[in-house]
Amino acid sequence: MSHITDFHVGYEFAHLRFQLHQSEVELYCRSVGESNPILSQHRVVPQTALAAYALRGILREINLPPGAIHTAQDTSLLRPIKSDEAITFHARLTQNSLRSGWRIVSVDFSGLDEDGNLVIRGRSTVVIPEESGVASNL
Repeated sequence: MSHITDFHVGYEFAHLRFQLHQSEVELYCRSVGESNPILSQHRVVPQTALAAYALRGILREINLPPGAIHTAQDTSLLRPIKSDEAITFHARLTQNSLRSGWRIVSVDFSGLDEDGNLVIRGRSTVVIPEESGVASNL
């Protein structure tokens, strides 16, 4: 099984294609307390939901250890995404460094629609307590 220290800056994650169905969007909105009726009336997916589902796949590939903390998120949505619309996410590791016993990992990501148009982009940063004996600076 891979460890975060196995991934170097510039690593390209496996592309992730998914569709958020309306029921998943509604569940996400309920869980985060989002009640804007426009989202359900027009079947629009919140950009935070898109980023969360994309990052879930990326973070599974990294196999984050216990104690990881999601510290920063920057996301830009270029157009509204409708539920049931397929999006393909591409992601690249842009930081994997060790500072004061914490590993800082940043991932840049982008999402393309079925026509290949960029619809979302962003960066996510996670900090991970470094395990003793696994101290490398990538």
